[in-house]
Formats: sequence, structure tokens, C-alpha cells
Amino acid sequence: MKALIRNTKETVTETDKIEGIDWTTGAPLTNPAWAGGPYILVNDYVPDDLADDFAEDPVYTPAAAETEPEDTIVIDGVVYRRA
Repeated sequence: MKALIRNTKETVTETDKIEGIDWTTGAPLTNPAWAGGPYILVNDYVPDDLADDFAEDPVYTPAAAETEPEDTIVIDGVVYRRA
């Protein structure tokens, strides 16, 4: 799939069906004077997996870290003690 990319999260693809874009050259979006800067035409664009955006983040529990003695640290739920 072809796409025009400028910055992160600023991507226009052929499937968006925006009229007026020449998908051979990317014009007018590849023109630096248009809309604040040029886009780059990518012929073999593979969109990011949207499921990755919703991946679970590690859960930080400050209460658990606060109950440990000062010579310990908790990283990703693992308690490390100073020797």
C-alpha cells in the first residue's frame, strides 16, 4: 500500500481515498509549500499494529515499594536488596 508520511501519526494512505493526490508522485503533499512541509511517498507502507498501542503497561505499586527497607529497590515487581 502507498502512503505519504510527514511525522509520527501524520500518515495518509491510498485507502483514505483523498481526492487530488497523485499516488505516482505524491503531489501535492510532497510539495514543501503545502501544509507546513513535505510528506515522503512510501510505496510499500505497512501500518503499525494498532494492538501494540493498547499493550498492557507494567503496573507500578508505590505502596509495595514504600514498605521495603531503604536498602532495597523494586523493579518490575522484583525486590533487589543491597548486599
